[in-house]
Amino acid sequence: MADTADISFNIKAHIQGTEKTLRVDQLETSDGAPYYSCFDKDKQLAEIRKEESNEWVQLWGELDQASLTSIGKAIEQKELAGN
Repeated sequence: MADTADISFNIKAHIQGTEKTLRVDQLETSDGAPYYSCFDKDKQLAEIRKEESNEWVQLWGELDQASLTSIGKAIEQKELAGN
């Protein structure tokens, strides 16, 4: 993607049962809705967003549900802490 991250931060999340430190770039859709591009080192793993129902969904990638949930919770904790 050609988008430039508005905000970039690191989180710890469990990916397929293994704790990893991921870089998360917060981006926005053309209508201003945030979504997150997640990287393990320089490899993009997924793009995710939080729905109005507070459920995390995967826009792109092949994460299992447990990994998606772990990333979503870590993003929420980072946001609560003020990045």
